[in-house]
Amino acid sequence: MKYFVDSSFIVSLFKETETNHHIAKEHTNIIDNNECYITNGILLEIITILMKRTKDNDIVKLAYAYLLDNFIIVDEYNIKHYNDKVMELFLKYNNNNFKVSFVDCSSIVISNHYGLDYVVSFDKGFKLFNEIRLYQF
Repeated sequence: MKYFVDSSFIVSLFKETETNHHIAKEHTNIIDNNECYITNGILLEIITILMKRTKDNDIVKLAYAYLLDNFIIVDEYNIKHYNDKVMELFLKYNNNNFKVSFVDCSSIVISNHYGLDYVVSFDKGFKLFNEIRLYQF
């Protein structure tokens, strides 16, 4: 199976005080036993969030090494008309009301482009997307 793993799952994995930390720890087999993808943008988001929430260089370095060792990091800008596709999805799901982020919409474009089987996320906004299968915890 091929999974796109959202930042919310990975941040929860590394930050023990996150609400979903124990769930993330229980589901590390997703990463250990499958082909898992993130983008450069997700990597940036994870490192930034972890530093902001923990202020701990050691956790940030550990997370960074973990990402490099366990994920296929795709360059989203290799997808033709990437930003246009993300914007189309963003406008579709935020019609006169903000519901999902541009980054979350980009995850859907990436998942579809690479034919990924599931998106793994704790972000409730992903439940709105009809274009993907969301991993159920």
